Amino acid sequence: MKRRFHSKLVWALVWAIANSFLIHSFLNPSPALAQSTVSPGLVQRVMNLFNPPRNRNSGAAAGRQFAGAGRDLCPPTSTPLTALVPSTNLGLTLDANPTLWFYIPYAAPQGYETEFVLIDAEENDVYKQNFALPEEPGVISIQIPEQVALEAGDSYRWVISVMCNPENRSGDATVNGWIQRVDSENLDDQLAAATLENKMLLYSENDLWYELLTTLAELRRDQFNNAEIEAAWKEFLIAAGFSEAVASAPLNFCCTASD
Repeated sequence: MKRRFHSKLVWALVWAIANSFLIHSFLNPSPALAQSTVSPGLVQRVMNLFNPPRNRNSGAAAGRQFAGAGRDLCPPTSTPLTALVPSTNLGLTLDANPTLWFYIPYAAPQGYETEFVLIDAEENDVYKQNFALPEEPGVISIQIPEQVALEAGDSYRWVISVMCNPENRSGDATVNGWIQRVDSENLDDQLAAATLENKMLLYSENDLWYELLTTLAELRRDQFNNAEIEAAWKEFLIAAGFSEAVASAPLNFCCTASD
């Protein structure tokens, strides 16, 4: 079962990378791009992504990837609030201002807001912001702003909540997990000179979930009429353990901060 899971995910990645190169080569022909191919060793090396990091103790980092029905006061939905994170609830990034991804099953007409909080190791809120919901349910992105740069080597806990009743926050639909910024010193030069394929390879070799997911999302956004890229995005998310509904949801690069 585990090997089949790896195989599906790896081929989804290869498919996305290969097709992006073909399209880019057609639109922007150059000798270098024309000769770009998916390397034979890519499949095996991309599988390194699925040795996701764990916390300092054994086992997965404490977190909640899917909102539960429990005490939530939000209207029931067929697909819950979902964090697009590794199953261990800890994702790595090189970026001081990474982008995080969530499936939100509610929309602006319902009048709810989303609250995102980033918390450091000393339990201080280093970033807290409310966001207006998009016009329809779907996958949203939240980027950590420049004034709140993550420190290399540090882990941060994030919490995202849909506030369906601001007078009773105990009933929020909530998910939470961890993000750690790792030192990029050994990768900066490689990434600066890398093709898209090689960047994806470096991300996967170094378990950089957020860079990998954001790159795939940007491919889908920039080539929104490309059925193969869309299929690869879906295959990637399904192979990573997410539902068909999440994988097929609209992709929103948003959201608008509320005052």
